[in-house]
Amino acid sequence: MTIEGRPDLENSQQYWSGEYARQRKDRMQDAIDDYLQDNKVSARQTYEEMLSGVDDVINYHKKSMNRAVELKSLMMGHRETDLFDDTELAIKWKSDKILLTE
Repeated sequence: MTIEGRPDLENSQQYWSGEYARQRKDRMQDAIDDYLQDNKVSARQTYEEMLSGVDDVINYHKKSMNRAVELKSLMMGHRETDLFDDTELAIKWKSDKILLTE
């Protein structure tokens, strides 16, 4: 069995990174070709749909970032307080304490 054309084990990560980059470029080229070869699609529509795709990525990551920021804020103790009067809190705390000690 021949091993011609196979990458060296030492360089396999480099090989596969290059291969992935080439395939990614090919996929983008396929999408561009699809748009430009369709006579029903204008250059302006192509441009706007590309911008829309970038906006989708931005919004997706913005939502994830906002959730992460909110979680961190909660973990740092920045939580909303319950709005009830202090006597209600004292009674609840006292009744919980009584139930635990009885």
